[in-house]
Amino acid sequence: MRRKIHFLTFLLAVAVMASACGTEGNDSGGNSTGDNGEYPYGHYEDDKMIGTASSVNTTENIIEVDISEWSKRDWKGPNLTSEGYYYNARFSEETAITYENGAAASIDDIKNGQKVLVNPPADDDNSEAHADEIVLMDMTYEEKYWRLLSHIDGFNIVVMYEYGDPPPPEMQEPLYENSLAILEGTEYDAVGAHIEYDSNYVVDFKEELDIEQFPVIFVFDQKEELFKGYTVDELYAFFENIRDN
Repeated sequence: MRRKIHFLTFLLAVAVMASACGTEGNDSGGNSTGDNGEYPYGHYEDDKMIGTASSVNTTENIIEVDISEWSKRDWKGPNLTSEGYYYNARFSEETAITYENGAAASIDDIKNGQKVLVNPPADDDNSEAHADEIVLMDMTYEEKYWRLLSHIDGFNIVVMYEYGDPPPPEMQEPLYENSLAILEGTEYDAVGAHIEYDSNYVVDFKEELDIEQFPVIFVFDQKEELFKGYTVDELYAFFENIRDN
C-alpha cells in the first residue's frame, strides 16, 4: 500500500503552526517537559512570556507575538489541541528594546519569526497592553530553520517561491506524488511544504542558502539541507540515487 504523503503549505510571514521557539528552563517547577511529558510546555515560566514575532506594525506601534506554547504551559499532554494564541503588544518610546546580552536594539531589528520576551506578560484573556520591555532572544539553528527541517524521521521536500509567482504545476502536488513513488519500497518517508519567501524573516534564506532563482526546491532531514535544485528532474534524480544505493 502506498504511504500517504503529508502536504502542508506555509507562509513565512504568518506562523500557522505552533512556533518552535526555544525557552528558558523552569528549574523550580514539577511539571515534566518535552514533547511526550505530562506538561509538554511546562518549561515556560509565568513571568517570562516568550514567543515569536509574527508582524510588526510601525504605523499603529503594535508587535504581534505568537505565544501559543507559553499560553499552554499549564496544559496537560502529551496530545494537545493545536490552536494558536497571539498577543498584541503596544510599544512606544518608553519601551526598552534590547538583545538578550543587554545591547540596545530597536523595533526595526525585530524580524518575522524572531524569538522575543515581552514584559509584562499577557493577562488571562491575552488583551492588548503596553510593552514595558521587549527582549530579542538568541535563537538556535533549529529555531530559525524549523519550517525547513523535517518533523518526521525522513525528508521534508520544500518548494520556496516568491509572492505573486506561485510554483508551476509540476512543482505542486505531482512533485510530492512522484517523489513518494520513487521512494516507495524503501525505508524512507517524506513530507512536503510550499513556503513563500519572506525577505523580512529572521533568516534571509535567499542569502544564507545561496538561492539563485525562485522557485527553488530543497530537501531537508531533521538536521540539515540535503538537496537544492531548480527543476523537478534534479529532485527525482536525487531520490533515485538514494533509492538505488
